[in-house]
Amino acid sequence: MLLCIDFQPAYAEAFAHLMAPLRCRLRKAARRREEVHFIYNEVYSIEGEELGDPLDRLLAWGGRERLMLRHARMMYKNFGWVSHALREGLERKIGISLLRHLMDQGLASSAEVGEGDLRRIITSAQGDYEEFRESSSEAWNEIQTGAVAMPFLFEGGVLPWLKSLRREEVEIVGGFRHRCLDEMSMLLEAGGISHWLNDTMIYSVPQEMPSQSTLQPYPGIIHEITVPDLLPDFDFVAA
Repeated sequence: MLLCIDFQPAYAEAFAHLMAPLRCRLRKAARRREEVHFIYNEVYSIEGEELGDPLDRLLAWGGRERLMLRHARMMYKNFGWVSHALREGLERKIGISLLRHLMDQGLASSAEVGEGDLRRIITSAQGDYEEFRESSSEAWNEIQTGAVAMPFLFEGGVLPWLKSLRREEVEIVGGFRHRCLDEMSMLLEAGGISHWLNDTMIYSVPQEMPSQSTLQPYPGIIHEITVPDLLPDFDFVAA
């Protein structure tokens, strides 16, 4: 299975050098009848700047660029599920554990996690609860305000989508390395989905250098969680 993250007109300048490899990879997927999920950000505007694309614009662009999307599953998402304060080291482990807890308990964000569960999550990530509150005050404050959240994602919800990835060999291409791609990796790890990053087809904001935490592949199922057949009452956006 191939996940293509944020290959879309809004970010085209960042990955222009990857268009030829992307065409080749999609053709290869078509020949193999490999399932492709083409995951993109819909239109979202901050101060007049569009940070996404509607589906019709994405498909028109894909046609002009000769991308084989006829059989791809087109799936939109939002972004900003995990604060940047929880993307490295111990804070990252805690962020992933919080995402897993939200899935298991049917919660929408870290603001809904009780103190007892927070203490357990932080301690199980090999952190000292009181020390974390003092030394990682930014991450602690972000957790309290709900900055780790279940994303509005994929045709009705995260959990059925994660369930569909079970027992698949998942390859990820595209995405800003330290932004949406990073969030996607954390989500898949929290969901226990084995995946690997095709580093030759991942792009970055020019001033950002790769970090070791985002370069490492995930060779196997990391955590087992129970993914229910029915969605919890999250306010998901349906495609």
